[in-house]
Amino acid sequence: MRCHRIQKRLAVYQDGEVSGKERERISTHLEGCPACRSAYAELEQAWQSLEKIPEIQASAGFERRLSERINAVPEPRSRWRFLWGSWVYRAYPAPAMAAVLLLVGTVLGGYLGNALVSGFLSAPAQEQASRTGADIVSFSVFSAVPPGTLGNGYLRMAHFTEEYRK
Repeated sequence: MRCHRIQKRLAVYQDGEVSGKERERISTHLEGCPACRSAYAELEQAWQSLEKIPEIQASAGFERRLSERINAVPEPRSRWRFLWGSWVYRAYPAPAMAAVLLLVGTVLGGYLGNALVSGFLSAPAQEQASRTGADIVSFSVFSAVPPGTLGNGYLRMAHFTEEYRK
C-alpha cells in the first residue's frame, strides 16, 4: 500500500474498524515506513490528549430546560411594522433606513430650498433677475450649476443677500 492511502486509513486503523487482512497490511507498512509511523504517533498523541480533558457535567435540569426552549412557540411579532417594507427592514435594516432618510431629505430640501429662494426675492429684484435671465437663457446649458437645481437656488440666494447688504 502507498503512504497516502495508509495515512487516510490511520484513524480507522486506530479505532479497530478495519478488517483483519487490511489491519495486517497497515501494521506491516507502519513497521517499515517512518513517515507513516510518525503520523500514527501524532494521531495517538492527539487521542491521548483528548482523553485527559474532563467530561463536563451539565447542571440539574439542563436537558429539560433545553428541550423546553427548543419546543417553545415563538412570540408573535409586533403589528406596528410597516407591512410593505417589513421584509426589507428585516433583511437590510441600516440600508433601508438610510434610503428612507435620503429620500425624505431630498424632497424636503428641494421644497424648502425653492420656497426660501423664491420668498427672498422682492418684486423689483425678481424683475431684474428675469430680464437678466432672459438675456442669457441660451447659455444656461453650459453652466456649472444648471437652473432649477439646489445649487442654483443657493447661488441666487447668496447673490441676492450680497446685493441686499450694499
